[in-house]
Amino acid sequence: MKKQISLLLVAMMALPSLCAASEAMKDDSVKVIKSPEKVIITKGDASFRLNVEGNESDKGYRYEYQVKAREDGKLYASESEDGKVRFTHPFSKCDSNYKKPHWQVFTSDLMFGWGGHSVADADRGILKKSMSEIGILNLVSLARIFNQGRSRVSLGVGFNWHRYNLNKPYIWTRSAEGVLGYNQLTEQFDKHHATLLVRSMQFPLMFNQSLGKRWNIAVGAVMNWNFYADYKDSYRIGKSDYTETTRGLDQRKISFDGIAMLSWGGLGVYFRYAPQSVMKDGWGPEIKNRWTLGLVLRGFGFHRH
Repeated sequence: MKKQISLLLVAMMALPSLCAASEAMKDDSVKVIKSPEKVIITKGDASFRLNVEGNESDKGYRYEYQVKAREDGKLYASESEDGKVRFTHPFSKCDSNYKKPHWQVFTSDLMFGWGGHSVADADRGILKKSMSEIGILNLVSLARIFNQGRSRVSLGVGFNWHRYNLNKPYIWTRSAEGVLGYNQLTEQFDKHHATLLVRSMQFPLMFNQSLGKRWNIAVGAVMNWNFYADYKDSYRIGKSDYTETTRGLDQRKISFDGIAMLSWGGLGVYFRYAPQSVMKDGWGPEIKNRWTLGLVLRGFGFHRH
């Protein structure tokens, strides 16, 4: 029974073992040998070789196809038949860092979350129980990749905005000393919005682990520099619209959070917990024990090499 071997196809199937980061290649040449006497496949740490000895018409026939990764990071292919070299050329760039620890700079983790918090008894029913946040955890991050690209420890910098709202009929106020408080509207009103917004730069220290081809888990701690906070009141009484904005509140400047993520491919969920109060002690309502559950877009972040 006649046998046909597509040597180049076999070689392509073996390339991932040479370098997982090699580029996808198209078969541009196929060698067919009918009824070979012997086929020998040899695979080393950085090479692949296929030898054929003899065929149905010539017992002394010899053929070799070899792929080798060289020091310049490229994969080279060579082919010889009956001792004559047919071609030798580079055909793909190989990531030589795949198997050894290396550094990577990346951007990742766009986050949208909703959650809650705790407040003092006197403020219950005045502040809404829910809050929201939006941010990017790693606008720029430096990571150490190890475990053949499956694990990563990173330190980054990003931005975050979190928002708190008052229930009706309350609006934010600020005393002459600068203390954040609230007042109750006594007239009929509509279109009520009373929002406190805190802006932060965040510095996450994260550990990422691949759980397979698509699943990833990440845990870490985040230091926040809460550099700015303000509030905005807006409402309508009769036909008149009122808006007030106050800047430069006395929020807590440095705070620390814990965060965990589970993702499949580029989409995941995250949980974040922030135990410290939003405002400095004595400078506003005691909003603390903030927790957030939300969506995270990781698609351009955690890549396996």
